[in-house]
Amino acid sequence: MNVPTTVNEASDPRSCPCGSGWHYDRCCGIYHRLEQTAPTPEALMRSRYSAFALGGLGSYLVRTWDPDAIEPTLTSAALDRRDNQWLGLEIVGTRTTGAKATVEFKARFRPWNAVSAGPVQTLHERSRFRRHRGDWLYIDGVIDPPPAGSPSRNAPCPCGSGSKAKRCCLR
Repeated sequence: MNVPTTVNEASDPRSCPCGSGWHYDRCCGIYHRLEQTAPTPEALMRSRYSAFALGGLGSYLVRTWDPDAIEPTLTSAALDRRDNQWLGLEIVGTRTTGAKATVEFKARFRPWNAVSAGPVQTLHERSRFRRHRGDWLYIDGVIDPPPAGSPSRNAPCPCGSGSKAKRCCLR
């Protein structure tokens, strides 16, 4: 699927929140309904963004989270809540090496509180993914990551895993 890199607020309510320009039912909807699994880490990232944007898809978010990495306090019910109005997604870059991948993105949102919507903010994250039994899973992410570059093999991996680059993403 060829999708734009930068996404603004959707003008067509049937458009997928991920900004692909496709109808939701033919885009992230097929993953949310478990008709297919996301074929790439970017597709999984977009579907997870859409799940947060739409709300009520906490079970999908838990299902696509690496079970070894998800915090026990995060439940489907907690992830069902919409605490933010998600306004757009920009994929900054992707990198896949074998069964590991990173997707760097910026997501614009407006927090909701009991009184009114807050100012527009940006979540900038470099997310880590791994393929397990053929399915891509979200591991975790580094918020406001340092600029991506080519780290030396013995430097800490820029994905934020805490491992040396040669034992993580440079494999």
